[in-house]
Amino acid sequence: MNKFFTKTLSRFEEFVLSYSVIIMAALLIVGVFMRNVMNSSLTFSEEVASALLILVSFFGLGYCARKGRHITMSIVFDMVSNKYKKLFMIVISFVSAIATSYITFLAVRYVLTVQSLGRVTPALQIPIYIIYAVVPFGFLLSTIEYIRSFIFNIKDKDNFYLTSEIKIPLNVEVKTDLANLIDKLEEEKEEV
Repeated sequence: MNKFFTKTLSRFEEFVLSYSVIIMAALLIVGVFMRNVMNSSLTFSEEVASALLILVSFFGLGYCARKGRHITMSIVFDMVSNKYKKLFMIVISFVSAIATSYITFLAVRYVLTVQSLGRVTPALQIPIYIIYAVVPFGFLLSTIEYIRSFIFNIKDKDNFYLTSEIKIPLNVEVKTDLANLIDKLEEEKEEV
């Protein structure tokens, strides 16, 4: 994928994720206000908030994979040299791509099963499979990011890639843990 597509996708994901969280928070606040102060309730607010929670949780998978913001257990990774870090990233990205592609397959099957049941949300009567369709899409985006990271690590002999966006020269020894390194690189990116 070229840089324009990656940047456009990233901006779109940021927009969707940010506004979904804002709308979800506003709906829940209004819902609480309506129930406790007005003694009336918005019948749809919890449905929409649940759908937005699913959207944020799963649509954000690819974004988190690209930005290196998933939960990591990096104690061994932090202790080894860059050469081994590159090897770790090749293995991690390959295994992650296989796992997320399998989960994508399972999620598609699940969405198709839900569609065949014809279930709809109680208040808005939205078919539930439409809401759940974001799950395989999010895992697909995540799979693509892990494949990109795997390919970049195989092709580039001078750098290792933590993600498809975060590359580190092999000749520069990393002396901090993974989480702090990603934070530091993000800060440097923002300053530029």
